[in-house]
Amino acid sequence: MNENVVYSRKVIEFTAVANEYCRLLEEASSADGHKLLMVLQKLLPLLYLKALYLPDIESKLDEGTEKFVKEEDWQLIKDNLTLKFGAANDYIDVNHDMDSTEELVYGDLAENLADIYQDIRDFLMVYRVATPELMNDALWECRENFRLYWGQTLVNTIRAVHFALIDSEKIGGTATGSRADSDKSDWIISRRQNDFRKENGDDF
Repeated sequence: MNENVVYSRKVIEFTAVANEYCRLLEEASSADGHKLLMVLQKLLPLLYLKALYLPDIESKLDEGTEKFVKEEDWQLIKDNLTLKFGAANDYIDVNHDMDSTEELVYGDLAENLADIYQDIRDFLMVYRVATPELMNDALWECRENFRLYWGQTLVNTIRAVHFALIDSEKIGGTATGSRADSDKSDWIISRRQNDFRKENGDDF
């Protein structure tokens, strides 16, 4: 008898990592911001890897699966993380195409993590209590959303966490002023760009 794909090793492994991710974010209010980022630095690449190897399946039902994460749940996760990360929460989005005259475009670390949480928690809730057919479609939705949406968000977040830990004095600190008005010269990327320009004799 063939094993149902929803009970396969790759799905079970993804589910275990996804559950650890959700638990970490749900308990973030009692965590230290720096330690939280250190755990995320290890957990996020693993989550990406396990999602990457999810089996390619087709949906079986006409209707989508039930959604459990409400807007207030998402907001609570985001607010707790924003508080813990402080000034380290905003990061420069290097994926945005811009020329040298444009203002820097920012990403929101807590928002990224909350978006990923929403898709994963919805999947886990269906996976725990539903029939194999519903579990199959929850897995299909999660994999498709990874491919189209939160996979790229996850990659961006891994990079942002890496730089937040390098510039760790900002973690938990209070951001001063708006994003547009803040001093960009203190950003690590800005310092690297300035060093490169000086080495190459460019006058900016």
